[in-house]
Amino acid sequence: MRKWPTYHHLLAGLFGAVILLYWVDRAVELLPVPALQEKRKLAEKPVLNPSFLDPFPKDYESYYNDHFHWRNGLIRLKNYINYYTFKQSNLPEEVLIGQQDWLFKSGFQLDIYTGKFQFTIRDLEGIAAELQGRKSEVEAAGGKYYLCIPPQKHSIYPEYLPKAVQRYNAQTCTEQLVDYLAEHTDIDYIDLFGPIRDRKERTDSLLYHVTDHHWNDITALLAAKEILNYLRKDFPSLGMIKDTDYKFNYAEFDGMTLAQMLGIEQEVKERAPVLTPMIQHEAKDSIRQYVAPHDFPFKSDYVVDKRIVGSSAPALFMVRESFASATILPLSEHFSRSFYLFDNWKHNFNAPIFEAEQPDIYIQMVWEGLIFNLMNNPPADAKW
Repeated sequence: MRKWPTYHHLLAGLFGAVILLYWVDRAVELLPVPALQEKRKLAEKPVLNPSFLDPFPKDYESYYNDHFHWRNGLIRLKNYINYYTFKQSNLPEEVLIGQQDWLFKSGFQLDIYTGKFQFTIRDLEGIAAELQGRKSEVEAAGGKYYLCIPPQKHSIYPEYLPKAVQRYNAQTCTEQLVDYLAEHTDIDYIDLFGPIRDRKERTDSLLYHVTDHHWNDITALLAAKEILNYLRKDFPSLGMIKDTDYKFNYAEFDGMTLAQMLGIEQEVKERAPVLTPMIQHEAKDSIRQYVAPHDFPFKSDYVVDKRIVGSSAPALFMVRESFASATILPLSEHFSRSFYLFDNWKHNFNAPIFEAEQPDIYIQMVWEGLIFNLMNNPPADAKW
């Protein structure tokens, strides 16, 4: 009687077939190697030093783990299964998978939304004193100082957060700060929370990206309008952004930042609005010789400088991060000079550059998720 292979024989045969396929694939590249968006530098191949062999095995293991031929494919397969089958985040300390597959920043940004992080009275006094000092410096130079805080996605779309997310306090640290500044300082605060929430109630259009923490172009244009509307109280000659100046075309994109962090950006797609000008823009790029910090990864974004030749409109100076990027195009049409400084997410005053530029208007645009950078000593776990 013929004896059928046992389970152990089949398992050994399958293992041998996989090993053979791996080496064949390395030689002739049968399978595509998917890319991974990793936020770190991969381990480099160590040099064998016969006189000092102790670190070599560990260093080579790290190198091999980072460069294993099927590594990217297996990681993406694991990420895909976790996301679509179990709705689990591979980086729960960084990214939350919410309802209807919405992605949210977790970590300290979630603590801001839930009210788990609260400013102390000393914190609020310190921030208020710092901002009041900046305002005084700007006014001494003949300008006006404004604070603007773009809201987190959590603050606008809490209904898409995981049901397990609960508020620790009714008031967020952002609301603490805004209330304290209103009561104890004369800082001009440009509110975006109210207008964005109002727009959400009046439209079916999404205002933030599903796979990213940023607002989309619709909300960026709304923010630019609100900023100009507020500034016109002090600068009545500033123009308005008309509804006919721009339209929105929709395009399909690969998954954005939060999807990239989960390693599923190629598997998920997002349909998002793209700001499309219907007017001829007059503001042109100007080259400014400011050297970006050595550790700032987006050197070309460090300074954006726009000029309108012959314009008598006020000059704008904005300290910002990526949330302001989509506002640059519509805002710049209304200033003779508009200078946008992406200061490595620090949100410092940047006095030397301010003094060199001498603007009429200084806007500190701080994303709610980075509001802790206004503190003199942020908490150790306060990061993006």
